Amino acid sequence: MNGKFPPAEKQYAPLNPIVQPGYINQVSPQAAEIYPIPLVPQPNQYVTFIDPVFVDHLSRHKNQPITVTTIMDKVEGILTGIAVDHIQINISEDRAVHIRIAQIVSFEGKPITYK
Repeated sequence: MNGKFPPAEKQYAPLNPIVQPGYINQVSPQAAEIYPIPLVPQPNQYVTFIDPVFVDHLSRHKNQPITVTTIMDKVEGILTGIAVDHIQINISEDRAVHIRIAQIVSFEGKPITYK
């Protein structure tokens, strides 16, 4: 005996089928209808923190080269889109990066006059 396999003479208990209930809602299972259970409505609440002045400053750099510092890294490219919750920076002819405004620490671009 090598310890890996049980001895050949060992007998295992026979497998029995699972006993199904005879009645569901006082009806036999063959004729039982499936009733939908109404779900409890769950609140859907989406929160986006908006820094209006910061977004305004970003929007003044649209279609210009920009360097954005996020909580992870720096991204350089052309700022091509500004939405309520994110910006789009084209980093090449065929690639764009979408960055959440909440993840932006700072940005660097050409000086803009505020008149």
